[in-house]
Amino acid sequence: MDIETTLNQLLAPEGGRLALEARDPARGLARRWQVEVAEDLFGWTTLTWSWGRIGAAGQGKQCSFAARGEARKAVRTLLQRRMRAPRRIGVPYVPVAP
Repeated sequence: MDIETTLNQLLAPEGGRLALEARDPARGLARRWQVEVAEDLFGWTTLTWSWGRIGAAGQGKQCSFAARGEARKAVRTLLQRRMRAPRRIGVPYVPVAP
C-alpha cells in the first residue's frame, strides 16, 4: 500500500474511506481499523477513525481540521502507524471492503 496514493484518495474533494484488517488465526488475532475523511457543512475536514477486534463494537475518534494540510498530516501519521504493524503485532494490515 502506497501512502501517498492512499492519502490522495482519502483527501479527494468528495472524501474517502479505507478499511484495513490484520488476521492471524493461529494466535487468535483479528483486528479491524477504518478511517474516513469528509467535509462538514462548515467546510472543515473531518477525520474519523475506528479500531477494534473484528466482530466487537470497538472504539473510535473524530477530529476536525480547518486546513486540509493539517488533516493530511494527521492521516499520514495514522497510516504510517498501520504500516508498522508487522513490527508491533507480527501481522500486516491489508485493505478490505469498507
